Parts: sequence; C-alpha cells; structure tokens
Amino acid sequence: MTDHAFTEFEQLILNSKNQLGTSILLVLAWIASSDGHIDAQEAKQLSEISSASKHGISVQPIIRRAQKRDIEALQLACEIVASDFVNEKALRFLEMAIGMAIADGRLLPSENHILRFLADLLGVSNSSLNEIFINVTGRAIPFPSDVSSAEYWRERDNGNKRSDHSTSDKADHPSKAIAAYATLGLEPGASKEAIKQSYC
Repeated sequence: MTDHAFTEFEQLILNSKNQLGTSILLVLAWIASSDGHIDAQEAKQLSEISSASKHGISVQPIIRRAQKRDIEALQLACEIVASDFVNEKALRFLEMAIGMAIADGRLLPSENHILRFLADLLGVSNSSLNEIFINVTGRAIPFPSDVSSAEYWRERDNGNKRSDHSTSDKADHPSKAIAAYATLGLEPGASKEAIKQSYC
C-alpha cells in the first residue's frame, strides 16, 4: 500500500472547518486573479467572504493556489462546489461569482469564460446565466471576445472603442489580452477549443 501525499490544497481542505467555504473561496480567487493580479477591491471581497465562511483558514494560501493556477486544486474545489450547489443554490453561487468578476468594474474575456464554465459545471443554461448577469449588472453578459481572431484586432484598430466606465469583455490593450492568455497557460492565438479545455 502506498502513502498518499496530500497537496497543499487537500491539506487546507482537510484542516478546514468549512470545506465548501474553502472551495468557494478558491474558485472566487481564481476569477479574481484571472487578469494576472488581485486588486484591492477583490482582495477585500475575498477577505470578507473568508471571514463569513468561518472555515478557520488564512485567505493567503488559497489566493496563492489561485494565482499559481493550481489545476488539481481548482478541479477539487469545483467538484466540491458542484456537489453542493444545485438548482437555486447554483444560481446564488453564480451571482457571487459574477460579483467577483466585475468587482473591478469590467468583465475580461478570461472572467467571461470562467463564468460560462461554472454555469456549465452547475447545469445552468446560457440563458439563465444571462438573466443572472442582467440582475447583477443591469446588462446582458457579452458574448466572449475571441482575441485570437483577426476581426477582433481589426475592430480595435478601426477605433471601435467602448467607454472605460462600461462593463467590457474586451481587453484595454494587447498586453491585457496576452495576460489573459497567460492566466490560462495558453499562447496568444490559441483556439477557442484550447481556451475551453484550459478550464477543464
């Protein structure tokens, strides 16, 4: 019989007083860090959620796991979330996830893809996700931008700009698009299929 060496996140889960709360926190930290960093507002929200969950674990190791894109930890957290959140609870969780995604006032492509992945994981249709997004933000969820397409960059070059004050699914600058791909562990120009697989 071989000994199983627990990962850092498995140890956090085992030591947690609220395994679901710890898992939720990792998923939300994944959303927050998907643009390459966690800003002050996102960090504040994560700390508040951590305190409310009463899981007895420091938020910092969980944020580190998310920032390192620890796939095994994210998979375990998603499995725990999916096993508990069904029906109405799934919708409430997506509200929380949307709130985290737009905490900085915008919705980047990476955040959009994560929200759609979570909806699929929880058995929530695209139309229901859109309804929730409208309820939270007052507008429909944008169709995910394909920053690998030539059309995307042509539109940007032609001056098709959106207000900085609106919730946007497009990156402000090519470096943001590159950061979004790096967050997924992908090279710029990756296909839609590769992007989707990076969330599995």
